Amino acid sequence: MADAMLDYSNLLPVGEGLVEDAQRVAEGAYPLVKEYALKVEKQWRRNARESAGSHGKHYPRSITAEQIPSSSAAEWEIGPDRARKQGSMGRGFEFGSVNQPPHLDGARATVAIEPEFNAAVERLVASL
Repeated sequence: MADAMLDYSNLLPVGEGLVEDAQRVAEGAYPLVKEYALKVEKQWRRNARESAGSHGKHYPRSITAEQIPSSSAAEWEIGPDRARKQGSMGRGFEFGSVNQPPHLDGARATVAIEPEFNAAVERLVASL
């Protein structure tokens, strides 16, 4: 039986480079996700001001963007805050009810911002 000599020493620099890249992604992901979460919030509020009408005049101000605490991800939650005036009406405005058709303000905001967000993610990855 022949002895097999395996040398992995060339992989060490690759592994170190991956750790450095992961650190740069982690450092770049938080501000990137925050920036685009706030853009979605702003667009959602604009959409809601146009569609809510007088019966939902407080609804646009109920839309917030808040970070979800995580040690392993950059996550934000965007949408109506039930603790704010008319925030509890969010589902009815967004998805409709027996009294009104869906407004889809959040969905439209997300679709509008998505290409710009994807391009920013690609730029971050390309910078590695």
